[in-house]
Amino acid sequence: MSFQWTFLATFLYCEIIVVIILLLPFISPTIWNKFFKSRLAKAFRAGAKYYFNFIICIFGLLFLDAIRELRKYSIVDANNLTTPHAETQAHMKQFHSQRNFYIAGFALFLWFVIKRLINLLVECAGETAAATEAHKQAEGATRHLEGVMANDPTKIDPREIIASPGNPPRYVDSIEHDFEIKKYKQEIIKTKEDIDTLREDYDNSLKKYKKLEEEHRKLQIQLAMLADDESSKDK
Repeated sequence: MSFQWTFLATFLYCEIIVVIILLLPFISPTIWNKFFKSRLAKAFRAGAKYYFNFIICIFGLLFLDAIRELRKYSIVDANNLTTPHAETQAHMKQFHSQRNFYIAGFALFLWFVIKRLINLLVECAGETAAATEAHKQAEGATRHLEGVMANDPTKIDPREIIASPGNPPRYVDSIEHDFEIKKYKQEIIKTKEDIDTLREDYDNSLKKYKKLEEEHRKLQIQLAMLADDESSKDK
């Protein structure tokens, strides 16, 4: 077997192994999706289209060459089969051409199968994630409605926000909900700081008021004493 057919046969065996691994039932599409989004996969994703087309071109050329050899050695001329050795050589070439044809055909076919399997796994993982998120939202909405109907605040989902009195409640995404909570917490912290500042100013003002009141009382006492002295002098 020449180099190109040895390489193609090795590649075919690798494709079979990859297909078997992709079809393993205990590896979920979510795990495959995480692998496809990993750094290693992203390094090949940039040029994946070019790699795929390049390999298709190589496999296509080898497949066409295999067809050419198959047609060339499919018909054995009886005039050339003068010796048993010549007949053996003719059948061997015919066998090699058929073998190369099947190897090239299956390698080209499995290459498309692998690409399709990867796309299906990614789509399945996306649909699974969307279904899980929708299920969580449905459960949250159900608990909220049960809480509203039963007037039980413990069952009311805080992420259910009423847009307006005339509109039904709308479900807010968890990321948006967390962002709003963080925003409100920051506003509460700022308000508390303002309240503490005002309270401190109030305490300082109260101390100043008490001090002024004490000085006013002392001045009144002094004024009363002066008034008594003046009255005693007049007598």
